[in-house]
Amino acid sequence: MKKALLVVSFGTSYPDTRERTIGAIEKKLGERFPDREARRAWTSAFLIRRVAKAENLVIDTPEEALEKLAADGVTDLIVQPTHLSDGYENQRMLDIVRQYAGRFETVRVGRPLLATDEDRDFAAQILPRLCLGKDAKERALFLMGHGSEKHPVPVYEQLQEKLDERGTDNVFVGTVEGKPAFEDARRRLKESGHRKVALAPLMIVAGDHAVNDMAGYGPDSWKNRLEADGYETEVIMAGLGEYEPIQEMFVRHAAEAETF
Repeated sequence: MKKALLVVSFGTSYPDTRERTIGAIEKKLGERFPDREARRAWTSAFLIRRVAKAENLVIDTPEEALEKLAADGVTDLIVQPTHLSDGYENQRMLDIVRQYAGRFETVRVGRPLLATDEDRDFAAQILPRLCLGKDAKERALFLMGHGSEKHPVPVYEQLQEKLDERGTDNVFVGTVEGKPAFEDARRRLKESGHRKVALAPLMIVAGDHAVNDMAGYGPDSWKNRLEADGYETEVIMAGLGEYEPIQEMFVRHAAEAETF
């Protein structure tokens, strides 16, 4: 029996954050499953083309990776996404895996980071400490998620609900596209009375949205909009994938992967 582990990510064109996030997650998974050959795939064809051109780095699509794994005689496969939620990208990945499942004897698929109620509760417990450190109550934490208008998922609102249930009154979730919107988080921040705010990406990697939409120099960046409101801001330019407890969540999800 030939075993393999396929780690599927959206991707990023930022090499530094890639290694600290996607790369670090892949390393943790490889350590947990040393008997499996580890492979990588990205769901974003645009980012695959970009890094190929900019870095001469070849990364497979999920279809290409699965075709190669089948051709190489793999019989037992675990597929673990590094997606935040079971949204469009994850569903598209599942559709692709479904097409290839018959090429393997066993295929198991792990869940995304915040797929279950328990996942979101754990994230609500650890995120303030991970992002803010020991002085987690001294500042507000303004989290930027991606969100989607075309393919909305409730995970961001559900995470905010979990934070509220835990009595966490200084962490506010907003999204670039979708709900809760920036204005929703901004209103909650104002009501909280906090004047010091740390902005951090609620994304696996600190890529284009974090660099530009969250912390960019333009007047529409979240940082500058909050500063225009009179808040003292700081930027935490770290993707969720950089934090070891988040990496360990993906390891657990892979260990709990269900037969597809």
